[in-house]
Order: sequence, then C-alpha cells, then structure tokens
Amino acid sequence: MNTAKDHYDQHLAAVYSWMAGAPEAAIQRNHDLFHQLGIDSMPRGLAIDLGAGSGSQSIPLAELGFSVVAVDFCEALLSELNNRANHLSIRIIHDNILNFLNYAEEQAQVIVCMGDTLTHLESLSSVQSLLTSVGNALAIHGKFVLTFRDYVSTKPRGAKRFIPVRSDESTILTCFLDYHEDVVEVYDLLHRKDGDQWELKVSSYPKLRIDSNWVCVQLQKAGLEVVRHEMINGIMCIVAQKI
Repeated sequence: MNTAKDHYDQHLAAVYSWMAGAPEAAIQRNHDLFHQLGIDSMPRGLAIDLGAGSGSQSIPLAELGFSVVAVDFCEALLSELNNRANHLSIRIIHDNILNFLNYAEEQAQVIVCMGDTLTHLESLSSVQSLLTSVGNALAIHGKFVLTFRDYVSTKPRGAKRFIPVRSDESTILTCFLDYHEDVVEVYDLLHRKDGDQWELKVSSYPKLRIDSNWVCVQLQKAGLEVVRHEMINGIMCIVAQKI
C-alpha cells in the first residue's frame, strides 16, 4: 500500500494543480475564507501552513502580511509554490508536517492545515501529536484553521463511490473510494491521451477517517478553544484559538 507521500510523488503531483483548477481562483477562495474567519484582522507575525502544496493557503497569508513557513512532503508541489511566491515572505520547507516545530523560530499568530492534509497522516496518534504541537507553537490568542473531508458520517455505496474529479480533451481524473473501518482507500484513475490512444494509470493510498468531534476534544486537550465547527462547501472547518 502506498503512503500519501508515495502517491503524490509518483502519481498525483503531476496533475494536482490542474485538478484544483485555476491557481488564482483557489487563492481568492482562501482570501475570502480568511476574511470570513477573521484572519485578516489578526496581528501580523508568523503563519505556518501545514500541507502547503502549491501555495493556495501560503500565498494569501503572505499577501495579508504574514511571514509564512510553508511545509509539505511533496517537492514537486513546493517547486510550483516557489515559482508563484515571487517577492512574498514565504519560507519553503520540504519535510513531514509532523516536524514543523523544527522550523518555528517564534510563536505563530496563525497555523493552517487545510485541504485534506490531516487525513494523510498515518494514524490517529499522529493526528494527536500534530495537534499537541500546534498548541505549543501558537501564541496566546493565535488561531488554528483546520479543514478536512468528512469520511465518518456518510459511507457511499455502489456507483456513488466513483467521483469524477475533472476532465478536458487530454486528461480525465476519476476517484474511487473503498471504505474500511479506520481508513478510506482512495484510488485515483488517471486517463491521459497520447496521440490517438488513451493510457490509464492507477494509484491508491489510505486516508484516515477522522471524527470532527474527536478532533475538537484533542484540540481542547492541547490548550485550544474551539470557536468554530461547521461544514463549508462540503468540507469540515474547525477554528480553534490558543487560550
């Protein structure tokens, strides 16, 4: 079974930005979300982006005036971020997000862990470790923004487990979900056209099934107060503040 890092390095990174749509649109969506969550009214300082990818969180945070540490395990996506960063204050770190405290030279005003990054961790104990580190890294009144997909409350069956992600004249990406007790095995079926022929490449990796209520309990144990816990556009969003 592939790890999440294997899957991204060998399969998904090549089409990840294409899959997500126009980078400018993703950046603007997060600008809007950070405004909605009050991040744009916080004191400026250090922001840490856990699972930074190609920059859809790091870039708007830097544009808001934060000094960003962007951590991700995928070198190809970080290269895209580097190409987009231009003059922005973004320090790019190629490492596992569990090691982010090694790069936090001061307490952070904001930490974000968005997309489906949290579900890429190997176990719930790894999630607990990360959330404890977040609690240690945040400044008093600092905020943690966490988003992830809810693989717990619903369990699609039959054809509903096939999800068309995106397609154009030369590329088709379809996702298939295979549910197990603790994880969802995610299969990415990538069709790419080579001349007149279509070629299929398939890879899979596990995502944790994480209960958002359990996450809220772990955040409280880490010294954080949950101030927002809701579903936004099909994605679970939790905001917690250091008390």
